[in-house]
Amino acid sequence: MLRTLAALPLVGRQAHGVTSRSNIVILLADDLGHGDLGATGCTDIATPHIDSLARDGARFTHAYSNAPVCSPTRAALLTGRYQQRVGIDHVIYVDEKKRGMTLKALTLPEVLKGNGYVSGLIGKWHLGYPKKFFPTRQGFDEFVGFVSGNIDYFAHTDAGGTKDLWRREKAIEDPRYMTELIGDEALGFIDRNREKAFLLYVPFSAPHDPFQGPGDRASAGKPEITRKRNRTRATYIKMVEALDRNVGRILQHLKLRGLDDNTIVFFMSDNGGLPGVASNAPFRGYKGTLWEGGIRTPLFVKWPGRISAGVVSKQLVAGMDIFPTALEAAGMAPPAAQRLDGVSFMRNARGWNFLTHDTLFFHYRPPNAERGWKAITRDGWKYLSDLKGGEYLFHLTEDVGEQNNLVDKDPQRAVRMKLDFDTWYASVTRGAPKEPPRRKHA
Repeated sequence: MLRTLAALPLVGRQAHGVTSRSNIVILLADDLGHGDLGATGCTDIATPHIDSLARDGARFTHAYSNAPVCSPTRAALLTGRYQQRVGIDHVIYVDEKKRGMTLKALTLPEVLKGNGYVSGLIGKWHLGYPKKFFPTRQGFDEFVGFVSGNIDYFAHTDAGGTKDLWRREKAIEDPRYMTELIGDEALGFIDRNREKAFLLYVPFSAPHDPFQGPGDRASAGKPEITRKRNRTRATYIKMVEALDRNVGRILQHLKLRGLDDNTIVFFMSDNGGLPGVASNAPFRGYKGTLWEGGIRTPLFVKWPGRISAGVVSKQLVAGMDIFPTALEAAGMAPPAAQRLDGVSFMRNARGWNFLTHDTLFFHYRPPNAERGWKAITRDGWKYLSDLKGGEYLFHLTEDVGEQNNLVDKDPQRAVRMKLDFDTWYASVTRGAPKEPPRRKHA
């Protein structure tokens, strides 16, 4: 059963049946390297459409995904809370068929529904395989996409070889390249709902593996090719450029339908890119780690007439902050029924220097690991503990590449940050849904 919440007063409907409430579009890349956009300094990949969001809107230079992997980041984004509170501290793997995000979690589409919004998810879910955890059971009116962590871009099978393509809760067959399919279906959602206020969440699969460009149909169903031979920068470039092309199609369609001025668009990645194919420059590390390269993400926000072009903010922001920011765009107060950890960054997007977070916390424990990564960032400093218990302290303001470990030079700061992390972690796991035992195999 969906929960509905009271909203702040809103202006009424405009002429021609078009609502004056703002539409919300969230575009999420998958495993995109921070340094793989023109806007972040890339020179070998053409990303003009994504770059236009940074040029025509606000760019956040200190933006983080809530985790270095897929499922936790998505849980945080959709609930506005640290993912540990809803029991999603690690990835939901393909053999964890009974696991999913708790239905007690209050999601962004559920909150928006209380103010008359229609919501659609086109793309990757990755928050539960059973239908009881499907997007349609957690606030979304429409769903076209897949529920696993990744699928073959042509065969639409998951890593275990199971077909995984759905329209609402019905399995479907479709020959389209996944990135194009997502783009096509997003345009269809806009057309069906253009006279309503809508939330369109578009979590692309690109450029997550399997590594298949639009012209690689012959590789369908051949993991030796898609996960090994094609794991190259050249294939990755094709995938990122296909992503950019379909972001451009969505942006252009909003203009074509006269919705551009009344739509706020967010773009970010769910975590950093993979080694060997992606660039997380200028940061150290990759997906799956709490080095900056695993969790720093591009974040761009465009809202014509409401957010000035070329705004740059250095405030700390995270994926969970999109939830309250979207509510503010919709003219709604945060839900009284659920405490949010996220903070609206709307004022920063509009050029103010408003403090969002003084501190951000991170935790991730991969399969087979006896301990997890821990990190806390505050006032330009970062404390990190790796999987072996090694401790690091970096002054990110002066050492963004995390090369100079200051833990022995400033041990008191490191101890204080470690203690603050421990207090935070106890608070977000106390009373939270329990995760299943660790998988024996990754």
